[in-house]
Amino acid sequence: MMKKLILLLFTVVLMPCALQSLAAEPDGGTTNGTADKHSEAYISQRIDAIYKTKGIDRDKAFCSQRYYALMLEAVQYSNEMGFVLYDFDHWVCGQDIDDDWSCKVVKVYVLSDSTALADLVVHNFSDIETTIALRFERDDWYVDDFSPSEDGNDDQQYLRNTILEGKAMRERAKVLVGYWGWVGDNCPELLLRLEMTNNGLEVTECNIYRMYGFDKATASFNGTDLSVYEGDYDEETMKLNHEFHFDAHLDENGDLVGNCYIQHPLASKEYDGPLTLRKDYFKYRDSAK
Repeated sequence: MMKKLILLLFTVVLMPCALQSLAAEPDGGTTNGTADKHSEAYISQRIDAIYKTKGIDRDKAFCSQRYYALMLEAVQYSNEMGFVLYDFDHWVCGQDIDDDWSCKVVKVYVLSDSTALADLVVHNFSDIETTIALRFERDDWYVDDFSPSEDGNDDQQYLRNTILEGKAMRERAKVLVGYWGWVGDNCPELLLRLEMTNNGLEVTECNIYRMYGFDKATASFNGTDLSVYEGDYDEETMKLNHEFHFDAHLDENGDLVGNCYIQHPLASKEYDGPLTLRKDYFKYRDSAK
């Protein structure tokens, strides 16, 4: 009886040790009962989960902090310059998205404790081979770059170039800061004021003298051309209640010269034609005789 009791106690003591030993097997992707997040198996599973997650902002949720910060800054400058940063979805490698698109991990390359690469095949209407870079931060792996390459022709470099270009555009846009008044007859008596803010060039005044104004106009400047726009869209009638366009450039005299389109319920008629604005100029004051 005593021998049977000793044998039973011995078995109870050894059983947890045996289970822990099984949990530590490398084929299970675990270390001391916890996932080995630097194993190729775990990284592959992480990528698979990232690409299968739907209904969220995948860039915000699954990109590295530095990549996402670069993207937000590049988007801001792109908006200021009036062009679209991405004309395709880098997750699906295309402009159009197949309802049944999918991603398969082909190979994972662990480069260091904080960096890895992964070759993928993204199926979006057809199979597309691509590569992503990953960064280990916040206790997990996040996408740090799309289509990384040794020559630097990758997404991160594209974002940096966009930011540099945007900063240069902002410097050139400073010449537009100030008050602008209309020049000539038989054209809208437009008064325009532009200011530079943390969000770039902004319209602080856009009025047709003594008549009506556009208090939500926005401006974009690409280094040579200025575009000021406002449109009030009525969703019920599916028509624009009013609309304002002014697309212009600085001529050799420093005037803003371009075409203006105005449609406003208070206007006696629509206008679509040439317009010249001069900096720090007010026609009824400066042209008085």
